[in-house]
Amino acid sequence: MFEFDRTDDRLTLRRPETRWLSNGFDGGYHDADAAHNLTVKEGFDRTDLAAYAAERLGGRPDGPTLLTGVSQRHARGARRGPVEAVVTAGVSNPAELPMGPEGVRPETGGDSAGAWRPGTVNVFVGTTRALDDGALAGLLATAVEAKAATLLDAVDVPGTTSDAVVVGADPTGDSSEFAGSATEVGAAARACVREAVRASLESRYDDEDPPTAAEARYGVSTEERANVFDLG
Repeated sequence: MFEFDRTDDRLTLRRPETRWLSNGFDGGYHDADAAHNLTVKEGFDRTDLAAYAAERLGGRPDGPTLLTGVSQRHARGARRGPVEAVVTAGVSNPAELPMGPEGVRPETGGDSAGAWRPGTVNVFVGTTRALDDGALAGLLATAVEAKAATLLDAVDVPGTTSDAVVVGADPTGDSSEFAGSATEVGAAARACVREAVRASLESRYDDEDPPTAAEARYGVSTEERANVFDLG
């Protein structure tokens, strides 16, 4: 599994020759020995994120990098079978997806305007199994699904406006063709993400309940309605 190097504002996950897939700002496939989770300061307004990450890490990142407003002391991990997950979770900027007939929620104190939003759920998942690029994409989808289900149970939203997921596989491990929820890798990933998200939320908010969408200072609600059509 991973080796960890952590300070309050940086977490590096290391494992030699890992094949990564990220949906973060530097998203895509990477072959690298490490991935990084960086905490930014309140008021962060940089848009040159790759350059910012290079400044923080002392050079171009040697693997996928995510940013968050949550301190790395709230990072929590979970392991099961061939899978390990590490999460930092904050939900001050929820992204609601109303399911009612009108798709509109009551007015709240939330505000989608403004600068920096101190939320973000960052998820890192690694497996000791070898996955090809298609299976790695399947693992990313499985992890996103587990993150959304856990947040829906905990705070009634599937995510925040800035969530990101990174998944990694060991090319030298035993091969697994798929990583969906019915596979050993996928089932383990779902459990690990669930436990790690819960544990990070508990750490981040201590004895308080995480803010509900109505209580959050920032966030969005997708109230637009799409036009449905028949393919026939």
